[in-house]
Amino acid sequence: MSVLNYIIEAIVSLGSLIVLFFSVNRLKYSIRSILLVILLRVSVAALFATLSQLFSSQFFSYFDTPLYGLLLAIVFLRPLSKTLLIFCGLFPFIMENLFYRMVLYFIFPLFGQTPGIIEDTPTFVFVNLLSTLSVLFFLGWLRYDFVKLRTDNLVAEDKRILYMTNWVMLAYYLLMQTLTYLEYDIGLPTMAYRQFILVTYLVIFMGIIKQLDLHLREKIQEQFDFQQALQLKNLEDYSNQIEELYREVRGFRHDYSNLLTTLRLGIEENDMVQIKDVYQSVLKDSHKQLRASKYDIGRLVNIDNSALKSLLASKFSQANDNHVAVSLEVPEAIKPQGMKLVDFITIVSILCDNAIDATKGTFGKITIAFLSVDNKQMFIIENNTKEEKVDLSELYAFGHSSKGEGRGIGLYNVMKILERYPHVSLNTTSASYLFGQSLEIDLSSK
Repeated sequence: MSVLNYIIEAIVSLGSLIVLFFSVNRLKYSIRSILLVILLRVSVAALFATLSQLFSSQFFSYFDTPLYGLLLAIVFLRPLSKTLLIFCGLFPFIMENLFYRMVLYFIFPLFGQTPGIIEDTPTFVFVNLLSTLSVLFFLGWLRYDFVKLRTDNLVAEDKRILYMTNWVMLAYYLLMQTLTYLEYDIGLPTMAYRQFILVTYLVIFMGIIKQLDLHLREKIQEQFDFQQALQLKNLEDYSNQIEELYREVRGFRHDYSNLLTTLRLGIEENDMVQIKDVYQSVLKDSHKQLRASKYDIGRLVNIDNSALKSLLASKFSQANDNHVAVSLEVPEAIKPQGMKLVDFITIVSILCDNAIDATKGTFGKITIAFLSVDNKQMFIIENNTKEEKVDLSELYAFGHSSKGEGRGIGLYNVMKILERYPHVSLNTTSASYLFGQSLEIDLSSK
C-alpha cells in the first residue's frame, strides 16, 4: 500500500468518525474541537499499538473505536450522566459498523466481491464513505434525534431503555470484533456466525432505537400539550390582570370625576382650605399610584406573540405575588424571530424564574426589556442580588445553583439549547448588587 493511499484512508476513516459523532450529537465544529479529536485519535491509536506490542497480539486493536467514542463523549458532552455518555459515545459508531458490515456481507457478494478485510485497499475508502452517508441518511429519513435526552431530566423509563441499549451495543461490538479476530488472526471460520449476529442485532438494535424514539416523541407531545395548557392558563391570567387594571382605572376615573367636581366648587367659591385639603389628601401622591409597576403590563401590547405575551404576564403576576417589583420595557411592536418559539420561550422562562428567585426577600427589583437594536433582537433581564458580585465562573455548570441542591439545571439547559443557534449569544454581567443577562439574536446571520 502506497503512502498516499495510507494517508487518504486515514483521513477518510478519521473524517467519517468526526462527522458521525458531531452530526449525531449536534455539536459545532471548531478548529479547537478538530485538533482535540485528532489528538484523542492519535492517543488511542498509540495506546492500542502499545498493547499489541506488549501482548504480541492484534486482539486489542479490534476494540479501539468504542474507547475512542467514549473519550469523545467524555470530552465534549460532560457532565452528562454515565449512561448518556456511553450512549452518545457508542451510538454513532455502532450504527456505522452495522451499515459497514451490511455492505460487506450482503451487498458486495451481489457484485461478485468476497467478504473480507478491506482495510489497506482502495475499496475501504468507498465502503467507509458509503456507510457513513447511509447512517446520516437513515437517521435523517426516520428523523431520529436523541439530543433531547441531553436537555431533559431522565425519567426511569428513559434510563431503562438507555441502559438496555448500551448493553446491546457493547455486546454487539464485543461479539462481532472477537469473531472477526478469530477468523482473520487465528484462522477460524466465523463468517456465518457474524452474518447471523449482524441480522439479529440489526433487528434488536433498530427495535430498541425505535422504542426510544417513540418514547421521546411521546414525551415531547406531553410537553407540547402541557405548554398549550399552560399558555391557555397564562392567557386567562393575563386577561384577568387586564380586567382588574381596567376596573381600577375605571374606578380611578370615577373618583377623579368627583374630586374635580369638588375642586370646581372650591374654586368657584374661592375656598382655598377645601382645595388644599383635596390636593393634600388625594392628588399629591396620585402620580405614584399611576406609576406602580403593575401598570407596566400594558406594554405587553407591543409583543406580537400570544405565547410570549401570556408567559411574561404570568411571570409578572408571579413576581407581584412574591412582592418583587417589575419594570417592563417593550418600546415598539416586536415578535420573536431567529429561534424556534419553544426554545426562545423556554430560555425566557428560565431567566425570569431565576431573577424572581434571586430577588425574593431582598426588596429588590427586576427590569425586563425586549427590543430591536440594529439587526438584532435583545431580551434583557436584570435583578438585584444579595451579593455585591455573583461568581460567574461556574454559573452554567450542570447542577450549579446558589438556590439549593438540584436547582441548578436551568442555565445549563439554556446553554445546551443555544448550542443549536450559533447566531444567538447570552451575555452575563454582575456588579454593584446587580445581575444582568442579555440574550442577543443576530437576525442578519440566522
